[in-house]
Amino acid sequence: MSRMPSSFDGGDDDVKEMPFMEKIVFHCKQQPLVPLGTLLTTGAVILAAKNVRGGNKLKAQIYFRWRVGLQAATLVALIAGSYVYGSAVQQQKSKEEQMREKAKVREQLWIQELERRDKETHYRKKRAELVRMRAQEDEEAIARLQKELKDLEIQIRGQAD
Repeated sequence: MSRMPSSFDGGDDDVKEMPFMEKIVFHCKQQPLVPLGTLLTTGAVILAAKNVRGGNKLKAQIYFRWRVGLQAATLVALIAGSYVYGSAVQQQKSKEEQMREKAKVREQLWIQELERRDKETHYRKKRAELVRMRAQEDEEAIARLQKELKDLEIQIRGQAD
């Protein structure tokens, strides 16, 4: 199972930190034709060496020609894989940049929303404080009026007696 890189992965930094065998597996998964070509080239060299030792020069010559062809094919696979993988990395980096830009925009929008909510909260607190003050003033006025009313009632009762 290949490991999918995250948008937060460094990419090259991860490969540098990998153990040796993991690096080999990682690169073989990126460009599977290169190790295959290398193995086939090695096989052709081994068969050519066996035929040279055995004295069969014709078969040795054929295997050496196969070696040259396989080396060329491996080199083409390496270059093509590097081009394809390099462009894929560039596309991935551009996607990561777009995602980073989106994240920055979202962050800015979130900050603006929080600031708006903060202003709204302050406005509501001030408004609530004003309402409390008016309510307290109204209560004091009611208390004064009630006291005046009681005083008037007492005066009226005192005059009526």
